Amino acid sequence: MYEEEVIHKEHQDINKANAKMGWGGVIGFFASYLFIIIVTGILIGILVVILDRGTEGYYTNLFMQSHYMLILDAIGFVFALLLFKRVRQFLKTAFSFAPLKKGSTYLFLLAAFIINYISQFLILNVLKWEDGTSQVDTFGLEGVSDHWFNILLLYVAFTVITPIKEEIMFRGLVHKFLDVKYHFWIGLIVSSVIFGALHPGHFLSAAIMGAIFVLLYRLTKSLVVPIFLHIIWNMYAVTGMLAMIDLI
Repeated sequence: MYEEEVIHKEHQDINKANAKMGWGGVIGFFASYLFIIIVTGILIGILVVILDRGTEGYYTNLFMQSHYMLILDAIGFVFALLLFKRVRQFLKTAFSFAPLKKGSTYLFLLAAFIINYISQFLILNVLKWEDGTSQVDTFGLEGVSDHWFNILLLYVAFTVITPIKEEIMFRGLVHKFLDVKYHFWIGLIVSSVIFGALHPGHFLSAAIMGAIFVLLYRLTKSLVVPIFLHIIWNMYAVTGMLAMIDLI
């Protein structure tokens, strides 16, 4: 009886958190997120100009590298979350480590990885609708320093920070908001299309990957699981890109 009451209260808390989130909160959050990034970027740009005196653009080239930009982006995202309590409450209900205790979760993870791998293999290598090597140029990895700390920072940015931020943003916020407000499939399609559009040169493969992450979230009822898969996939992808340019 006590467990039923606890479960009922948890469902009530989830429904209350979901009901409080409206378009104003979502738009305000993303507007603040972009504003913070722009302001922070300007401040860092001024600092870089000062530091660059007599260095022939060393610091400009350093901070313009993709992994530094990703870290800056993540910092802006965290600050926006700190500003919007309503968004934090809305996202709180999406996190649970309970699915990691179930064997079925790991079967879902394995199936999702295989499906994603097959879809990307077909798009990139068989049908050749997209170029897998173009990401090296997209992220500017060709000129990346091979210093161990720089490579470590690159791995952290691409394989830990970015997957967590993207899952919270696209699956936890965009998809979940549209799912609650309209319909699951609207959330899946819109969040996946946006996710694909933000991966230049790899729209189709990224959109399919986004849809797979949504389905994994749906099946396990927790963002922790797609975050876990996203981290694994990015480790695999980044290692492959660095191997192509002989950095590892």
